[in-house]
Amino acid sequence: MATLTKSQMQSKQRSQMVRFFADQRNWTPYIFVAPFFLTFAIFQFYPLLRSVLMGFQEMVGFAGNWSWVGLANYKEALTDDYRLAIAIRNFVIYTVFSLVTQVPVAITLALILASPVLKWRGTFRTIYFIPSVLPGVAMGVVGIWLFNESRGLANALLEAVGMERVLWSSLSQYIMPRLLTIAFWQFMGYHAIFFLAGIGGIDRQIIEAAIMDGTTVWQRTRYIVLPLLRPLLAFVTITIALGSLMIYDVPAMMLDVGAMGGPGGQGWFFLPYITDTAFNKFRMGYATSIGWLVFIIAVVVTFFQLKLYNIGEVD
Repeated sequence: MATLTKSQMQSKQRSQMVRFFADQRNWTPYIFVAPFFLTFAIFQFYPLLRSVLMGFQEMVGFAGNWSWVGLANYKEALTDDYRLAIAIRNFVIYTVFSLVTQVPVAITLALILASPVLKWRGTFRTIYFIPSVLPGVAMGVVGIWLFNESRGLANALLEAVGMERVLWSSLSQYIMPRLLTIAFWQFMGYHAIFFLAGIGGIDRQIIEAAIMDGTTVWQRTRYIVLPLLRPLLAFVTITIALGSLMIYDVPAMMLDVGAMGGPGGQGWFFLPYITDTAFNKFRMGYATSIGWLVFIIAVVVTFFQLKLYNIGEVD
């Protein structure tokens, strides 16, 4: 077989390009997808690569000069026994109590709203879902009013049952309960909507067969409904855990997050840590390294929960 010379190969390539551009159907689709790839490269891919590099650098002065420090930022973050340890502790407490309070109540609420004997089901679904669409700033303002020491609803309810008013903003032991109360109100109905959709997708014949076998409501929920809701349960618990990593706006409104999250650091989380380091102390590289540590925590938490629910594995 005769081999093509270099000039013949170049001529063949030019002819292929001419044929490609001669037919509009070949290159028109690339024109339509080009804006997406361009914006993705500018606003997502490049910042991602730049943040990886920033984690190993530190800004010198305010002129935008960067100095290579290697793993020093990560070493400092991991050895910060005060700020990072408090953020991790609060994240664990906030996540555990959110899971314990929100998930069981959301499942129970979904079972009630799925009952065919319940009237005005659509109205109740809307009422419970409304708080989840409100911005975090608005929820923080509601939290300030709810736990106001002189005019708040919480103290009014305590006085109504004969108890004394509580100094909610002055005592550190009440910071986390306040945040968890607002989170419960904001997201419980949101999670219930997902469980309600999952319950609606269960074949009614399975439930009817279980009823004919004489099973109780608890038995049907325990052995039929909950196993079939396992993928949704995994989604909800992962969402709660990742949301706990990203909490910022409600503590920022209700507490002084710049002063270590209020008394005792009870309202100190990862995002206040990052923003305070980056924009108050102007340590952009160190703040970026903390952000990557948070990303690693998110990956580990998600992987653990997927393993816990046996998602992605063959039964």
